[in-house]
Amino acid sequence: MTMEQRNVAMSESDQRVEKITIPSDDTELTGNVYWPSGAPKSSVIIHGATGVPQMFYAKFARWVADQGHLCLTYDYRDFGASRRKSARESAATMSDWGLYDQQAAFDALLQLADTPKTHVIGHSLGGFMLPFHDNLDKVDKVTTVASGLVYWRDHRLPYVIQVILFWFLAIPFITRFKGYLPGKAIGLEDMPAGVYWQWRKWCTSRNFFEADIGTVLPPMNPNTYKGPIKIIGFTDDDTAPKISLDRLEGLYKDAQVTRRMIDPREYDLKDVGHLQAFASQNAAVWPEILDSP
Repeated sequence: MTMEQRNVAMSESDQRVEKITIPSDDTELTGNVYWPSGAPKSSVIIHGATGVPQMFYAKFARWVADQGHLCLTYDYRDFGASRRKSARESAATMSDWGLYDQQAAFDALLQLADTPKTHVIGHSLGGFMLPFHDNLDKVDKVTTVASGLVYWRDHRLPYVIQVILFWFLAIPFITRFKGYLPGKAIGLEDMPAGVYWQWRKWCTSRNFFEADIGTVLPPMNPNTYKGPIKIIGFTDDDTAPKISLDRLEGLYKDAQVTRRMIDPREYDLKDVGHLQAFASQNAAVWPEILDSP
């Protein structure tokens, strides 16, 4: 089916949203494609944050389509709409999400339509695994949002108390007892234990995932990403402070890097923090994300 036929086949009632299935390794992911009303100016993908389902990005994705771009969202394996096993039964890890699933979703994006440009938007986890991916020559621009290589000692009082509970006290005990991370109790979604333990390892290691490269993680792609990338942070983001964004920039040493540290007051916003850049109440910052770099 051609792009034009697919658009015609979708009724106005579904607002040009198409559900697709994406093969990834030995599983399948569920994604949503948000089609513009005319020929897409570009193809945009959103690699989501840890524990954040794709529906969180739906309003932003619709807005992206309204600006004339095709936009793909999806959920990582055994999570959200891609759940094939319960969080307790799943053996998924963070590297599965960041390597296999992100790569599979980008490859699916390339098959949806022949557009002039591709734009990778990575939120948190979605922003730091790209150097391991293939097809980097097919990425035209990148925007990372609230993404950093975070070390637990980066945090300051009072937020560091929550960090200690999350990495060293309450949450490790509860995750081991339940057999999965009960994310709903902390404002996220339930996740496989393997995702939590690898996330914990990286965020409690001064060199983040460096020790896993060559074992759990493959070597980074030697054909590095060389295009434009905009690294966006927020002054009120306690989870990914500026120093973690500095480390992230080091992963993109051959790219054309632009940094943007946004104070929500610039846009008369109350707060943005780590997760809320894609929330409708903070739509004032959306052009910063889409029209960058």
